[in-house]
This record gives sequence, structure tokens and C-alpha cells, in this order.
Amino acid sequence: MCIDFRSAVAAAAILCALPGAAAAQQASTLSEVVVTAGERVRALEQFTPTSSRLGLSARETPATLDVMDSNTILTRGFLTVGQAAASLPGVTTGGSPGDAALYSMRGFSGNQISTLHNGLYIGPANMTNRPQNTFNLETVEILKGPASVLYGQGAIGGAVNVTNKAPMFGKPQFNTLAAFGDFGTTTLGFGMGGGLTEEIGARFDISRTSTDGYVDRADESALNVTLSLEWKPSDDFQAQFSVDFGEDRPSPYWGTPLVPTAFATSPLDGVLSTDPGFTIGGVPGTYTIDARMRDRNYNVADYKIYNRQIWPQLYVKWKPAEGVTLQNFLYYFTAQRRWINAETYTFIQGPTPTTGTIDRDRFFVFHEQDLWGDQFSATFDHKLGAMTNKLVVGIDFSHLDFLRTRGFPANDQVDPFNPNPGLFGVDAKRNSPTKWDSVALFVEDALDLTEDLKLILGGRYDNLDLDRKNFGPTGAFLPATSFSRTYNPSTWRVGMVYDLTPLITPYVSYTTGKDPVGNNIFLVNAGENFDLSESSQFEAGVKASLPDNRASLTAAIYNIERENILTQVTVGGALTNIGSQKSRGVEIAGDIRLTDNWTVDANVAYVDAEFGNFVDPAFNINATGNRPPDVPEWTANLWTSVSEVAGLPLTLGGGLRYVGQRFGNSANTLDLKPYTLVNVYATYDVTPSVSLTARVDNLFDKDYAQWADQFYPTEVILGRPRYLEVSVATKF
Repeated sequence: MCIDFRSAVAAAAILCALPGAAAAQQASTLSEVVVTAGERVRALEQFTPTSSRLGLSARETPATLDVMDSNTILTRGFLTVGQAAASLPGVTTGGSPGDAALYSMRGFSGNQISTLHNGLYIGPANMTNRPQNTFNLETVEILKGPASVLYGQGAIGGAVNVTNKAPMFGKPQFNTLAAFGDFGTTTLGFGMGGGLTEEIGARFDISRTSTDGYVDRADESALNVTLSLEWKPSDDFQAQFSVDFGEDRPSPYWGTPLVPTAFATSPLDGVLSTDPGFTIGGVPGTYTIDARMRDRNYNVADYKIYNRQIWPQLYVKWKPAEGVTLQNFLYYFTAQRRWINAETYTFIQGPTPTTGTIDRDRFFVFHEQDLWGDQFSATFDHKLGAMTNKLVVGIDFSHLDFLRTRGFPANDQVDPFNPNPGLFGVDAKRNSPTKWDSVALFVEDALDLTEDLKLILGGRYDNLDLDRKNFGPTGAFLPATSFSRTYNPSTWRVGMVYDLTPLITPYVSYTTGKDPVGNNIFLVNAGENFDLSESSQFEAGVKASLPDNRASLTAAIYNIERENILTQVTVGGALTNIGSQKSRGVEIAGDIRLTDNWTVDANVAYVDAEFGNFVDPAFNINATGNRPPDVPEWTANLWTSVSEVAGLPLTLGGGLRYVGQRFGNSANTLDLKPYTLVNVYATYDVTPSVSLTARVDNLFDKDYAQWADQFYPTEVILGRPRYLEVSVATKF
């Protein structure tokens, strides 16, 4: 049954009456964090904090910054970064195994959302972002709108940044997590931290998730290991060495094929619909998902999806004089990725309406990525006359070597209901090495014009030397598609924050951004040798809280415009001149502690997004005025919690998530229906150090389409059915 937005609001009202688990701090919390002795802290924040290098609080930031900490993540049972991010205002997630973890926000998706780790940009999201466990993390943070002034290319709709748990000093502390759920799902985590000496703190975390998947032969796993050591010989000097290791094997489920309605004897109601102009294999008609194919996997038997990466970092912070801070971040990142799959599944009509086969392609691609860089900044706290001023200037250098090897063996066809997995086959390899050398100068400034009015400025100038080469199956150099070019983007932002009262702070900001032609700088060819796309955002909002911090509220309105866009609509397609893309919207988030034991946390977002001039004669698409794929107009989340139920160390709670109607392609002929998911959970504190939790996600077993990748237009990713999990967490 399809639940519309009004039904979701009604369900939200009912859910508010439910008791719930202790709600950890909401993303929009405005108050300063007070740290007591022995607590874990981010002693050395990432070199590029998510919203600014100026060390601004959430209230002082002239932008929307959503943050979810590790306590909230644990309480709500978010085992992956994607699950945590999707509960924040206006964020949806999805992606195929080739785009392992993509986001949509403020009308943009894919590579227009930068993904970062401790503030480091390692490449386009659809190639470099990986499924990631939350156990090793301290926060998941999202900065909305263009962020190129901080991170360089990309980040038009926003940036998703995850930060590791930091070293601890003092008495050693340990924490563990063991969770077991449906579909053979297991999560194990172990962490420890404490002082090795009075001057050296340490932190070690290891976690692994695995599952058999909710589709045949769709097992997946992810291993994350983080180690960090901090040396703090004085209050003026700190050095932190960290190593991140990740190894993952994502699910090989690329989607469930669309079939004609005449073929589907058991259609999944309320999941999707198509316009009569929608076509598959050149055949127009109405298409749906057949429930008989819901659990089928059409990949080959010897598929492979694999990633291994390691990232050592050295961060140094020194205060040589009063009001002067120097910071340097030296890092190296290396990754190897492998995909060997049948990815695209296209229905081929048989001799009768109720017969047909599924045509499968073949595609393999290997990545060898090596990235090293150094970021240096100097911060000056000083006076400009009677006004307090904080200035940050710095330089950011990186060198990339990226080798992409790919091939395309022949297609085959399989039965829709009993697909014979078969084998992949072999094909000649095509190599495409990409190199860049990037040097950027950046500056940020915060000036207190008055005691209550703050002016925030920022700017960045990049010099990016890009060299892209292509080689054919025989190893012959292909000059026609190879090229070299130097890009010199400059971006800036200006914002003002005004403390109307000690509890109410309005703000305004204007921000610009740049991103690569075709959205992925690793893949540009000579035919895409154009200037970068340009974007800008105006945002105004207010941040408020009650005197006793029993409630907080953030609200923002925004308008984003993106110009000079050239992109591909489908894999192998010609470049399409979209011309422009724009979005405007509203986001509201708040939390309230109704009693000492009862809290409610809610957010809602509305976005009106559309393409400008977008005509692609090669694919017979006229999408001018259409909404971009995977962009819902409405999203909403609600969580509520009540602790000490009946005087027991028992916490009961639940959450509701609503995602509105979306389109699965640029032509807006594939309609993904809205859906509402309800999650409930209960936690019992056996001792102050040991807690048991049982949770049910998707309580009403809703069938829904989570994502539709326009590069795979004949299939959609279906969401996870009802899921039951039990877990035990310890901290001592």
C-alpha cells in the first residue's frame, strides 16, 4: 500500500505518542560541547573541518551544518554511514554496486555531492566512496550547498564528511558491539583508547559487517580498521599520526529489471509506474516490477566487487606565538578496486506477452589509485581596530595517479525467474591513466563587526593540471580521445551571522562552486575538453534554542543555480548540453525534551528542482523543466524516545522516515512512488556498562524503490524488506 505525505504526517503524530530510546544529540544542536576529564574528544580535528577552518560553532556558521554523533548513531542502530546520513534533513541515499554510496540533497545527486573522510577529498563520489561502518566514527557531518571554497572541485549540493574517533588520554577505556540480524547479518566491533604515557594518547577501532543480502547470491562485507596516536608534549604543540584501512566486498545486486505490465502476473503495487512514452529496448509501453523476480539476482556466478584502501596521515598543530597557529596535514591514499559483473538487465519480449528473457551485458573495470598531498595553514587571531578578527591562509597540494582498466565481453540472455548465473568470460583490456597536479591557495576570515554581528568571508584559487590518456585493446595510444588541460577555478563565499538575542541567531550567505564537465574528472575525454560548470547558492536561515537547551530549532531557505553544464545521460552516450539546473527549497529541523525522559527529534525538507535547457537528440530526450533523477520534493524524519519506562532501565523508541515521489530518469517517464518506513527499538541496560537492544526496521515490510541509476535505465534498486536485529553493546 502506498502511503502519501498526509498519511506520513498522521503516522508521525501517532509515533510521537510512542515511548522511545534515549535520543542522542540532534544534528542541529547549537550549544557548545563541554568535555569532562577522561572523555573521548576530537583532540585534533580534521585539517579541513566540515564547515570552516575558522573553528566556528554551529551557531556562528552562516550555513546549514547537520551533525550526528556516535552516541546517536549507536542508539538508532545505524550500522552504515548511508543509514545515518539519510536520517538528516533533506538527504536520501542509494546507488548501485558501481556507485557504492551516493547521496541526493538540495536537488543534486551523485558527484555533485562530495564525500570526505576527515575532511579529505579523494575523488569523485561515484568512484571512490565506499560502504563504511559507523563503529569507527565519531561523527557524520553534512554541509549543505556549494562547498568548493573548502574542498575544490565539486560539492554543489553539499558535502558529506565522516570523522574518526580520536585518541584518548588517561585511564584506558574499551567498547564493543555485537549485532545479529535477518538475512545472515552480523556486525562486530571492538574499540579501545587511553594514554600510553602522560604525553601520548591512543585509539584503536576495528569493525566488520557482513550479510547474505535480501536478494539471492548478494552477500557483502566491509572491514574498517583505524589506529591513531597523539603526542602532546605541551599546550602549544600537538602531533597526530593515524592509519585507516578498509576492505569491502559490496553487494552484487545491481537492480531488479523492469518488465511490461502484461508480463507481470504479480506486480509490486505502489513501487513505481511508467508513462506510455517509456521505452526498453526501443519498445514503448508501461512497465513494472514483477514480485516473482523480487529476490532474483541476475549477476554472473564468478562476479567480483572488491576494494582495499589504506590511508596514513600525519597532522601537526603548533602555536609559536600568542594568536598564531600553524597546522600541517601530510597524507597518502592508495586504493585498488575491482568490478567483474553483468550489470545491465534488459527485458526482451518473447513470442507471447507472457514470455521473455533478460539480456545481460558484461563489464569489468579495475582501479589503481595513488594520491598524496600536503595542506598547510596559518591562523591569526588579532584585532582590526576595536574589532576581533580571525584569519586563515593556506596552501593545498595534491598529486594523483589513477589507472582505469576496463573491457566489455559479449552479452547473453537468461530466464527471468530462474536465471542461470553462468560465467563472465574474457575480453581485451583498455587502459586509461589519469594524472593531476593540483595547487590551491585558500583564505577564510571571521570579523566581529559588532559584539553581535559577524562577517564570514572565504576564497579559493586552484591550479589543476590534468593529463588524461586512453589506450585501445591492443595497447595502442588513442590521441583522438586523450588530452591535457589546466583548469584555474576560483570560488568564494560571504556570510553574516547576527545574534538577535542570546538564543536566536539569523544568518545569510552567498556561496559559489565549480565542478568538472561530465561530473567525473577521472573520466573526461577529449570530447569533454570544456570549462568547469559554475554554481552559486543564496541561503538565509535562523538557529534558535531555549535557555535550558530543552529545545533547539534550525530553519533555512535556499536557491542554487548551476550553469554551463555538459553531461552524459547514459553510459556511452554523447555529451548533452543541459544548459542549467536550479533548485530552491526549505529545510527545518528541531528537537525538544518534553520531559526529563521523553524527547522528540524531527526534520522536514522541501525542494523544487528542475533542469534548464536539456535536449538530447541522440537519445530522444527533452528534459527541459524536468526534475533531476532521484530528487524527492518532500522528505521527513521523526524520532522519539522515552527512557526509564515503568521505572526500569528500559528505553523504548521509534522513528519514521518519509521519502516523496521521485523520478528514475531525466525524461521523468519512470515514476518512483513515495514511501514511509517505520522503525522501532527497545534497549535494556543490564548494567551501566552493558546494554541489550532489539530493533525492527521497516516494521510494515514496505516494498519500495530506493534508487534508480540513470546509467542503468532498465532496472531499479529495491529497498530492504522488514529487518529484525538484536545487539549487545558494552563500554567499560
